[in-house]
Amino acid sequence: MTMTDPIADMLTRIRNANAVFKPYVDIPFSKFKIKILDVLKEEKYIKEYQVIEENNKKFIRVHLIYFGEKKAITEIKRMSTPNRKIYVSKDKIPIVKESYGIAVLTTPKGVMSNKKAKEIGVGGEVLFYIW
Repeated sequence: MTMTDPIADMLTRIRNANAVFKPYVDIPFSKFKIKILDVLKEEKYIKEYQVIEENNKKFIRVHLIYFGEKKAITEIKRMSTPNRKIYVSKDKIPIVKESYGIAVLTTPKGVMSNKKAKEIGVGGEVLFYIW
């Protein structure tokens, strides 16, 4: 069975593991997911990730962050889907939760947070919001 939205699957796995305070979650491997995880790590929403290979299958182990009873990730909201792409210009880059969260965008300069995209001055496709 093919997966129609692997990014939504990754976000759901992270959301579910985070909801029950799991220390890590395993996600099927892709280079694009690695780029997204780099942004989440840079913005301190995840601790780290590792690429692991078992039985000739690669997956990514994502280590989540908790501060006692508080979670680093409160909510994740998928914006663009395979059927509905949401693009923004450099002038309309969204501000998430009054700058307490970030939007992750894919731009001509690569995958980045809304803060970095605004700094560089590029727009792109809004993948998801996280706070």
